Amino acid sequence: MDPDLGALWTAAGVVSGFQVTGFALRINREIDVSGKGDITWLPPADILNLLSIAVTMLGVFIAPVLSVGSATVPVKAFGLSVLLLAGYPFALAGHYDMFNPRTHRSWMYCPRQERIALAVVGVSAVAYTALAMLR
Repeated sequence: MDPDLGALWTAAGVVSGFQVTGFALRINREIDVSGKGDITWLPPADILNLLSIAVTMLGVFIAPVLSVGSATVPVKAFGLSVLLLAGYPFALAGHYDMFNPRTHRSWMYCPRQERIALAVVGVSAVAYTALAMLR
């Protein structure tokens, strides 16, 4: 595989831009909540989004600039980043207990639904990483 680094950087830049914008909106929501005297927190779903951004920045942008790893590292890192990003909306919906319409929101830091979504993403990320290292 001979990756086109310019095209990859364009795609990764656009995706990362949307992620950072979405994260800024989430932070602004928490700021509004704190202004009303309620507690604020960074849900594990948002941490998953931040992890995805970090993988993109380190693996797609910084690794090739520093000549770390092979030429396929940016492509594989972008794949992992997208996998993590794909799990983010499911984890966020789980954070708000939205998968069971018959129950109320638990207001827990990391409710069961979010833990399940994060576990699925975690197992998928480990499997992806193992496969990427073999190829």
